Amino acid sequence: MNAEQIVRLHMEGFNKALMEQDHKSLESIYSDDYMLVRPDGSVLNKHQVLADLREKGLRFVTIELRGTAVRVFGSCAVLTAESETVSSRDGKTARSRFRLVAVYAEERDAVRLVHFQSTSLP
Repeated sequence: MNAEQIVRLHMEGFNKALMEQDHKSLESIYSDDYMLVRPDGSVLNKHQVLADLREKGLRFVTIELRGTAVRVFGSCAVLTAESETVSSRDGKTARSRFRLVAVYAEERDAVRLVHFQSTSLP
């Protein structure tokens, strides 16, 4: 595992799957122990996140990252970046700007996303 591999997985795997609503790919990217911590402190697991995307109409229109940095620690990697995102739910568009931390780990035969946390920026 190296930094370039993690950036590629995050951009061409995770973010692309979110924007294309490719739930099958997301299912394989998320670890079974995946945890999402939203800016308000609420926590969702893998199944809750996938249900939110499938059943509650959350769609990502654009995801732009700046200042991406990756630190690799053996079989784990931490990606940090600033993100500007446009999403929609129930026909309502929302723009958000946040700092993110995404933790990837080698699990069995693949590198999976195990944790994602974001903090809102002004």
